[in-house]
Amino acid sequence: MKMNLEYGFNNESMPKFREYEIKLINNIKYVVPKTLEKQISNYSLIDFDDYKENDKPLIDFINLGKLSLEETENTDKLLLEYVNQYGLLGFIHDFPVNRYYTLDKEILLKEFNYINNSDCFSTMKIIDYFKIFFPNATDEEIKELLEKVNKNIYEHSMEKFISPEINNLLFENEKYYEQVDMIIKYAQFMYNTLKELKKDNGEYINTREINKLESNHIRVNLEYDGLTIHIRSLKEYIDENFKLYAIQEKKYLKLCKHCGKAFIANNPKTVYDTFSCKNQENVYNSRARLSSNVIKTKDGLTVKVTPSEELSNEIIRKLKKKK
Repeated sequence: MKMNLEYGFNNESMPKFREYEIKLINNIKYVVPKTLEKQISNYSLIDFDDYKENDKPLIDFINLGKLSLEETENTDKLLLEYVNQYGLLGFIHDFPVNRYYTLDKEILLKEFNYINNSDCFSTMKIIDYFKIFFPNATDEEIKELLEKVNKNIYEHSMEKFISPEINNLLFENEKYYEQVDMIIKYAQFMYNTLKELKKDNGEYINTREINKLESNHIRVNLEYDGLTIHIRSLKEYIDENFKLYAIQEKKYLKLCKHCGKAFIANNPKTVYDTFSCKNQENVYNSRARLSSNVIKTKDGLTVKVTPSEELSNEIIRKLKKKK
């Protein structure tokens, strides 16, 4: 069955790329747009149509998770490189159970969210929820924003008209920020989930972790030409692409056997993401076969230091004398 990703953006009201920076607000690190006055003329639109048949946003995000685990001192730099290329994730849509959560004064948050660090359902007042993503906005500004969003919902009856305008009100808002910790935890989760899925040595697979990929309220339509999945944010795009690549037969989401990075393979037997990785692996293996004193490590080759029999006997004699 053919699967299509349909996007909740139109050409007139799509989120725009900005240049981002990291700021500390209320002792929490946020990814925020840089000062707008000098940059507004330099915006370029995020066109989700360009992401069709494009693996890069997904692969880069998984590898952000890998690198943030390995290079903790460079996490902020790695994160900014990603969001400056693709934009913010759109977490505000992801956590509430109700698709049109702005209509409620108090919202139910789904399991597996990054707000309370809990795997249980929880509730929160809508004003408090919005303050997570609009930390510098006043209560009155948030109420005014909610009124605009809800007015849009009341005036339209079709999803294709509602989502683009809501996204425009939220993601286009200069006070919409996302927490660094949320994005990094999500990237690391995606990388670790892929590692779980790709276990092939009989190890136990933690299905509870994989269950966290369940989408909360993705709209799916069965049409004459296949299955259409309606996407509203970059996070939903990453989630749905991850699941599609995990189940389809034509492309395979894998981790390179040599460097450990995520990549898309067209052949199920492919185990390296580049020829360079394949060649380096072959060199390491051939050198290792030449000497039993060579150990292959994640950093390359290490030569074991094995003392001769004469030296070993001398060491033993010295130790006995000390006793």
